[in-house]
Parts: sequence; C-alpha cells; structure tokens
Amino acid sequence: MTEAQQNAEKYLLKIRDANSHIQDMIYKIEYLRYKASGTGAIRYDKDHVQTSPEDMVCEAIAEAISIENKLYHYHNRILEMRENVQGIIGLWNNNNARFIDIYYLSRGSMGDVADKIGCSSRNAYFIKLKALEEFSKYI
Repeated sequence: MTEAQQNAEKYLLKIRDANSHIQDMIYKIEYLRYKASGTGAIRYDKDHVQTSPEDMVCEAIAEAISIENKLYHYHNRILEMRENVQGIIGLWNNNNARFIDIYYLSRGSMGDVADKIGCSSRNAYFIKLKALEEFSKYI
C-alpha cells in the first residue's frame, strides 16, 4: 500500500470507527452520571472516615460535561467528514465509489462489498487499493 493510500485509509477509518468511539464516550458519560448520583452500595470493609461526597460528585459532573462537549464536537466533525466523502464519491460513477460507500460509510465487510459489487473477495481487495488511490487525490 502506498503512502497516499495509507493516508486515505486513515481518513476513511476515522469515519468507519466513529460509532464505536462515540458509544465509548456515551458509556463513560452514563457511568459518570451514575457516579454523581451518589447511588451505590455501602461498603463496610472500608475505614469509617468522614469524607466529602460533594467533591466526588462535582468532579464526576465536571468530567461528564467535558466529555459531552467533546462528544458534540467529535460528532459534528465526523458528520462533516462523511458529507465530504459523499460529495467526493458522488462525482464518481464506478466500483471505487461503491466500495468506499459500502465499506467505510456503511461499515460493511469485504464480503458485503464483493456481493454488492458482484466480484470475488480477492478482486474486492484490488478495488479497495484503487479506491484508496483515487480518494487520496481529493484529500
């Protein structure tokens, strides 16, 4: 794979992998909200030292708000990237465009690409390299 193809793939993988990254951020926010609610089990195996629960609550809320802001900006950036890619491949009318749409934007597998384009799995890998080479000219 050439350097141009690698750069194109890095760009497109950010879009493909965005859903799992967004989901991780959502789980972290939910955990922090739970932590800030103060609910949880009473632990009898710890020392009976008076602590200030408000510090923990404030920290959890502040961190949750920070992650929510990051999530908002990350989501908007991914949407812009998707629109950019769709605009680029919308100019093409070939299997390269279909490959990028199926594999990177729709998160399909190589088998899905082969089935929808009507080629062998081996040929799908050649199409991938051609699509990445063509896409690298636009980024």
